Amino acid sequence: MPFRAILVAALAVLSACNTHLVGRTDSPFTGQFGISVPVPPPSLKAAPVQYFDVQGNLDVEDPVVDTRVFLYDRSSGRGFFVYADQYGEFEFSAVKLDLTDNCLEVWSEEPGPDGQASRHTFYVADIDADDKTVVTMELAEEC
Repeated sequence: MPFRAILVAALAVLSACNTHLVGRTDSPFTGQFGISVPVPPPSLKAAPVQYFDVQGNLDVEDPVVDTRVFLYDRSSGRGFFVYADQYGEFEFSAVKLDLTDNCLEVWSEEPGPDGQASRHTFYVADIDADDKTVVTMELAEEC
């Protein structure tokens, strides 16, 4: 069962093998002086740990209800899972990622004893030469 994963956040969007990764800051908050909207750091190298939203689609014609999608960062040891919706779409929110040391493994599993599992796909995110953009790559082998 193939699937596509998209890593999304609010700095910039670059594409590599149907994968997008962009860093984001925390959401707006209300303080004693009104509404504050955090902005991305001027340098990702100065603040390489960012939070990301990971969105994707199972990329199948008829998604199975309650299919779980797993995300595991091999570098940090943090793992997550979510359920894909009826259209096969899924989203992980606020995934903490170090742009200098990461290896994301993504896969899905259909429910039940006869449920199919997708192949495991590996991604690495890095800081681009401009120090403001995130570049992602899908790897042909494990990282």
